[in-house]
Amino acid sequence: LHYVFVYITNSSTLRFIFGLKTSEVLSIYGLASLFGISVYFLILKNNLIHNTKRHIYVAGIIEILTLALMYYCTVNKNIYVFIPLFLIHHILTPYILFNLDILFEAYTHIKDRGKSRGIYLTVWNIPFVVVPIMISTLNIDSLPLVYLISLALLFPFLYLVFFYIKNPDTESLLVGGGTNNVLELLKKFFADKVDRNSFIIQSCLFLYYGSVAVLLPIYLHSTFGFDWNKIGLILAAMTTPFVLIQIPFGNMEDKLHNEKSIFKIGLVITAFFTCCTLLVSPKLDAHISFILLMIFLFASYVGTSLIEISIESRFYKHVTERDITALLMFRVARIFPYLLGLLAILCISL
Repeated sequence: LHYVFVYITNSSTLRFIFGLKTSEVLSIYGLASLFGISVYFLILKNNLIHNTKRHIYVAGIIEILTLALMYYCTVNKNIYVFIPLFLIHHILTPYILFNLDILFEAYTHIKDRGKSRGIYLTVWNIPFVVVPIMISTLNIDSLPLVYLISLALLFPFLYLVFFYIKNPDTESLLVGGGTNNVLELLKKFFADKVDRNSFIIQSCLFLYYGSVAVLLPIYLHSTFGFDWNKIGLILAAMTTPFVLIQIPFGNMEDKLHNEKSIFKIGLVITAFFTCCTLLVSPKLDAHISFILLMIFLFASYVGTSLIEISIESRFYKHVTERDITALLMFRVARIFPYLLGLLAILCISL
């Protein structure tokens, strides 16, 4: 919940609260991605993986302060302070999720990994359905409130971690077998076929997600004239498949080991209905375009949910009791696509 409130509104805040151009918004996301990747490589180099709970506490406290300052900057229209805070926020949540991955590895079994990832992803995606409905009650000018809501949600999160999570033994999980050479770690990671393919597919998937999260709210507001009462409902309907189908398909993959087949089906569905979405014209009646966009985006996310559960199931079965470098690189794959957006803007400008 903490993550999703900010994730789906940040681009609209930059575009409509601060009045930035879409290219400038993408550039900020690209810089945040570059900053985040640099920090993660620093983690690799210094083997900063031990005492998972402490890392979650530190990141959570910094995030609370960051969100409070982001709210202040948004209300007072201070873009120059907001951007550095945005960069910090952009690495903290993936870093917390990386530590949650360590917990996941420590307390699940490989034979149930597809089912476990299905449950994990379903719980993770429920806020993507709930939050857009809640935000649909807001207008563009009220978006700064999401930073306070997101901040408040970190307190129960940290409370639950403190009282209900046991710190796992990570002493045996050495990054890269003990080496601190980042190039060697990356070489070893990409030499593994499953790790390499998982990184590439995850990067492509989050390039798609990132494009939708950053550009879709801007596109719906500027092109179709929708406010957040309709944008929120479209986003809620779009993400519903993640909640409906990932647990049963995770169970199926544990029994049939058919991750590749599920992946191919998901890819076809996503490609077809994404093309259908792009064909919806703002010249249509507003109610018709609203319904069509909701249906096509829902169907396209049926495909992406199949892709996600197939790649997550295969990857987490593969990395069990292995070099924890893979877990961190899998998180890097989630922010790497934003760097591609920055490079694309630079190429276009040249």
